[in-house]
Order: sequence, then structure tokens, then C-alpha cells
Amino acid sequence: MKETAELSAEQLNYILSLSKTATAIHVGEDATIKFANKTMLNIWGKDEQVIGKSLVQALPELEGQPFIEMFARVWREGITISGSDTAAELNINGETKTFYFDFEYRAVKDSNNTVIAILHTATDVTERYLNRQELKDAAQNRELLVREQSLNEELAASNEELNAINEELSKSREELSVMNRELELRVEERVKAFAESEERFRNMAENTDILIAVGNELGKKFYFNKAWTKLTGRKLEQLINSGWEDLIDVRDREEYKLVQLGAFNKRMSYTDEFRLKGVDGKVHWMLKKGTPRFLSDGTFAGYISSCFDITQRKSDEQLLQDLNEELATSNEELAAVNEELAATNEELEKSLEELVISEGRFRTLIRQAPVAICVIRAADLMITEVNDAYLELVGKERVELENHTIWDAVAEAAEGYTPVLQNVIDTGIPFHAREHEVTLIRKGVPERVFIDFVYEPVRGLSNEVTSVMVVGNDVTDKVIARHSIEDSEERNRLAVDAAELGTYDYRYDTDTLTTGGRFNLIFGLEHQASRDEILQMYHPEDVQLSANAHEAAKNDGKLFYETRFTKSDGSLHWARFHGKVYYNSNRQPKRILGTVVDVTEYKRLQQQKDDFISIASHELKTPITSLKASLQLLQRMKDKPSPILPKLIEQSSRSMNKISELVEDLLNVSRMKEGLVQLNKKSFTIAEMLDDCCTHVRQLGTYELSVEGDRDLQITADEHRIEQVVVNFVNNAIKYAPNEKKIFLIVEDLGDAAKVSVRDTGPGIAKDKVPHLFERYFRADPSGAQVSGLGLGLYISADIIERHKGEIGVDTEEGKGSTFWFTIPKG
Repeated sequence: MKETAELSAEQLNYILSLSKTATAIHVGEDATIKFANKTMLNIWGKDEQVIGKSLVQALPELEGQPFIEMFARVWREGITISGSDTAAELNINGETKTFYFDFEYRAVKDSNNTVIAILHTATDVTERYLNRQELKDAAQNRELLVREQSLNEELAASNEELNAINEELSKSREELSVMNRELELRVEERVKAFAESEERFRNMAENTDILIAVGNELGKKFYFNKAWTKLTGRKLEQLINSGWEDLIDVRDREEYKLVQLGAFNKRMSYTDEFRLKGVDGKVHWMLKKGTPRFLSDGTFAGYISSCFDITQRKSDEQLLQDLNEELATSNEELAAVNEELAATNEELEKSLEELVISEGRFRTLIRQAPVAICVIRAADLMITEVNDAYLELVGKERVELENHTIWDAVAEAAEGYTPVLQNVIDTGIPFHAREHEVTLIRKGVPERVFIDFVYEPVRGLSNEVTSVMVVGNDVTDKVIARHSIEDSEERNRLAVDAAELGTYDYRYDTDTLTTGGRFNLIFGLEHQASRDEILQMYHPEDVQLSANAHEAAKNDGKLFYETRFTKSDGSLHWARFHGKVYYNSNRQPKRILGTVVDVTEYKRLQQQKDDFISIASHELKTPITSLKASLQLLQRMKDKPSPILPKLIEQSSRSMNKISELVEDLLNVSRMKEGLVQLNKKSFTIAEMLDDCCTHVRQLGTYELSVEGDRDLQITADEHRIEQVVVNFVNNAIKYAPNEKKIFLIVEDLGDAAKVSVRDTGPGIAKDKVPHLFERYFRADPSGAQVSGLGLGLYISADIIERHKGEIGVDTEEGKGSTFWFTIPKG
């Protein structure tokens, strides 16, 4: 039997791409897209360029929606997450739309139970979801129809009873005439009320963003609302005479005609989606719904249709459309009832009952609407209608709102919105609010919330504002989530700034480099530069480092190297590069994101440390070698003393003193670093301390130390430590001015402080070395050709003066000598 070959990754991808089920494969917590078949790309409204991107990069509109965190949980926890009829906001062709999906995110694990990928499948059930909603509406209509049939049967029974007593009615015709007149007055009032209701419907239709049209039984449209004119730019007469179907995208026209014709022939409702070019030149996705109209006798009277942009406030507009359709149906039923009023009193009573039912349906629609709705009477701001969603929004019970004015019921919002509501009543101009922040007392507890709401004026027959409809939606969670994301982005930016990191983005496919402000500052650039321009700044010996690092990064995905570069002012600097490579679906490097940091100071300190180790080794080696040689000679002559014995002992003593000095400097630095240096302050005369110090110099007889200035000036300080500073100054004068035999020690009274200076007449110090004189390990002659030492003396002296809360410095000019000085408080 022939062995079955295993499928390759390419074959598996090809097989998955043939699936009609939307399928994608992701990796990582950021849900990087590794594969997506055509069905999934169509759902996203994207092409294959999204492969290799994270889900947020490919579909930025998913930020703030729960799906990104779901992917991260599946990857971290190795679980499966699924959902049905789940709403998702997607950006298709530049327009944000709401879709509904059945989906599953399944963790795929290897033999070690490690998550290696996430299998993502989805089914677009938007049409099923919307049809289900329509079925619910149809079921409600059927219940109402059953009620009406029951009432008709009761009325038929009443008619039989009326026929039986017809003779008695004829005897009381005069009384009946009086009753008829009264009834006619009642009917007239009802008709007027219904006419006002019809006018309110027309006003709402004209003021709504929903596109409403009405046609007759032949399919000829005889009414378009203003929304059609606003969208198409055509006047009412043009729409009635020429229509608007020519504005439908050519890709959708044939299907649109089939749906329209099929529904018209069957006298049934229909729903259709299509693209329509508006007067603004943009293509709008429209959702059209058509409902057949029938007279009371069942005669087909045409269609009433509504269109709306499914990317804008879909749920609210759906509610308004249903409300308008109900009102249109009620108007048609009332028109039929008016024709029958002249015939019989029985038909009049039936029409009145139908009117009551219609008004009840209107109130029911408001109560069952999925968004918060409250109707406020303009005359006295009394709440006339309020649904459960509005009660939940303001956190109140129904008894707290019904039969109350709006500001009695929601007093906490009165101060901010009383003028706004009154302006809508006075001007008839709607007020639209986006993410307004307001504090509401919900169930007795103050809560800060964000709300989208509309104050929509409702006009009467005389065009005056009779009521204001408030439609609201709580968007607190969305606003808080967005603020959280903004705070997170700001924290990330501050972290990058605090770390003084420069950022860059280099694309391999287009050879384009994008740099951040810190990057440009590090390289001294005033504009965006190309990669070649950056490489031209590299030290000639380091140019190849970049190419080598990028070649290595293409394999392991990580870039790291350090390089020298020269700024426009000629200064040499060090930069350290980090980066992460991102690949396309073919595992080819697509781009690299990374950071750069200036490590010049770090390199300088590192070099300084290496120099110190070398210097310390050299400085210790010389006296140790001399001491070793002296001890070897002393060892040989221990039994036979020689005349050179005193000289060897003196030489050994000098070597030991030199070693002790070096070790003492190192110990002082260690104590300073660990905070163990203690000051033993006492009062002493500075001039006396200067006369007694530097005995090692005075004994040589080579140099003359001259003490000048205020010889009576006293201070309170650690005399031993201050003497250590002076000795260091004198030693430096001897080291760097060996040919000058006179050194001046000067004392000055500065009022609250004393100043001590050590001046020589030597060659002075170069300007570029002065800023570094008091740094650890720094030596003015780093070659060691002139003097020896560890470069710690002035560093230790600066610490001693700082601990005395004083200042230390140097005044020098090449060719004119140097003056090292310090000041410390007297007390």
C-alpha cells in the first residue's frame, strides 16, 4: 500500500484558503496575523497586506472593543473563546459599520502543551440577526391582529343586538340625533388629535436623518423626505420624476433590482444593502427596508421604505424607522376609518377603538426601544413618556419620573442643561451631545458618567414645539477605556523620554527610515535623514557594523551593535542600537523597530576605569619592585652588614610610604562611596595649620612655602582633613611646576567664610582639562610621562570640601601658573 505523504505548510495554507468559512491563524499576545483566507479578508475589508501585522495594526478600529484582550487571553492561558451574535465595529472602505458574528478563538498547542498559534474562525450572521429582529416584530404584529379580529367578532355581535332594538331606536330618533351630534363633536376632536399625530409624524420624518419614501400600488414614488434631498442633492420633484436608482453603485444595481422586483411581486417586506453615491461624492453603504401597505379591506396600497447609513447610529435609527412605519400604518388605517365615518355609527366606534390601539402601539414602541427615550411636554416640562432604558440611564424608579417635571426628577442635571433644553423649545433647533460628562444620582449614589444624547423638538399643527424627545446612550465604559489607552500611551512616551531613548522605524521593502525627535537630537540632525546619510556619519572603521548586525538580525529577529559616529561639529560620539525585526507571511524581513541611546559618557567612564586600573597597576608595581629589590639585598647582607645598609633601609621606607599613600587614596575613595567618611570638627587657626603642614616638602629644602594673608583667621572644621586638601594642592604644584621653587599659601577672610589658596608660577593647565580636574581617576598628564599618581587626590579633596559645605576650584592660565583654592564656612 502506498504511504500517504504529509501535507506541507503551503499545502495546508492552500486548503484553508479554499474554505468558505472565514479562517485566520494568529501568533503572540498581539495576535500577529500569519494567515487569513479570502473569506476572512473580505469580512475585514482588507487585502493580503495585513499578513504579518498585529490585529490592532491591521484593524485599528478594534481598539476599545473586547476582541484584542480575548486573543491575548487565549494565547496566555491556552483556552478557547467563542461567541454567537456578537457585535463588532469594522471599518469597511473608510466607513465604520456594525456586523454580527458567530466566532471562535481556539489555542493550538504542540506536543509539549505549548501554545503555538490561535485558530480564528468566524461566520457573518448579520443578516440572520436582523431577520430575527424582524421576525420578533412580525410576531408582535400577529398578536395585535388577533386582538383586532376578536374585537371585530364582538362588534358583529353588537350589530345583531342593535338590529333587534332598531324599532326602539326609531322612537327615540330625536334623542339619538342629539347623541349623534355629541358623538360627532367627540369624533371631530379625535380626528383633530389624529391629524396632529399625523403632522408630528411628518415633522419627525422631515427632521430625521433616516431616508423615508412612500410609493403607490404601481411602484411609483410620491413622497420623499428631506433626508433624501440632503443625501442625493436632488429636489423633491426630481426624486419623484426621475428617482435615485442611477446613483446606486454599478456592482449592486442588478441585485437591487432583483430584490425590489421579487418583493413587489409577492407583496412582501424586504431588506437590502447597497452602495450609493451621495452629493458629497462619497460612497455610502445603505440599508433599505420596504414594507407593503394594505388598506383595511386587504387591498395592496404600495410600499413605504426607509434607508439609513448603517455606519451611523444604527440602533437609534432602526428604532425611529420602526416608529415611523407604525405611525404611517396608523395614518393609513385612520384614513380608511374616516371614509367609513359617514356610513354608520358602528364603523365610527370601530375607528375610535383602532385609534386607541394605534396610540397604545406608539407608547409600546417607546417603552420597548433599546435606547433611553424620554418625552417632555414643552409647556410645563412634564414627563409624558419614559421607557425602562431611560430609567436605567438616570438610575431612578418609574414613580420618581412619571407625573413629575424633568428637573424635579433629575435635579442634579438641572443647572447645566436647563438653558440647553429651553433653547431647543424656543428655537426648535435640535441639540446633539457627544460624550457629555455629568454627575447623576443613581439609586442614591452620585456617579460620574459620559452620555451621548439628543434633544429633538416635536412640532404640532401650528409648527410650534409641543414636546421634546430625549434620546440618550450611556458611553461611560467607552470613554473610560479610551482615556485609559491615552494614559497608557502617555506613560509609554514619558518612559521613552525619561530613558533618553531615540526611536526609529526602518522598512526593508522600501528602504525608508523614520526617526523620532530624540534620535535626531542624538545625531545632531534637524530633519529626517535617510539610512545612507546616517551611515556617512559613522567612523570609517565602524561602517560595516550596521550591515553585519542587520544580516544577523534577519535570522534571529534581534539587532544589537555599538558604533562611533561624528557630529557636524566634529565631535566623536558612541551610539548603541537595539531593534526587533518583523516579517511578512513568507518569513522575509519587512521592517525593524528599535531604539538608539548615546553611550558616549558610558564609554568615557569605561575607558577612564580601564586607564585607572592600568595606572594603579603601574603605580603600585614601581614601589613594590623597589621594595622587593631592597629586601632581597637586605636578606643577603643580614649576616654581613654593608655600608649601603642605611641607604637600603631608607629606600625601603620610601617605597613603603609610597605604597601606603596609594592604598590610603584607594581606601578614602571606598569610604566616600560607602558614606563612611566622618568629620571631627574643632576650632583652629588656619595660618598655624599651614605653617605646620607639608613637612615632607620643607625637609627637602628644595621648595619655599610662603604663608600670606590673615594669620589670625580661625575656623571650625576637621583640621586633619583640611590639611589633607592643602597637602594635595602643594603636591600638585610640585608635580606640575617642578622648576618653580616658590609656592604661595594664601589665607583670606570672606566674612562668613574663609578662603585658602595655593598658587604656583608654573606652566598652568590647558583649558580643556580644567572641567575634569576634580573627577575621579583624572590626570592632567594621562601618559604618565611627567608625574605619577592615581588621579584621586583632587577628587578626594573635592569631597572633603563638599562635606564641609564649601566650594573648591582652580584659576589657571597657560604660561602664567595655577591657583587651587577652596572656601568653607567659619562656623
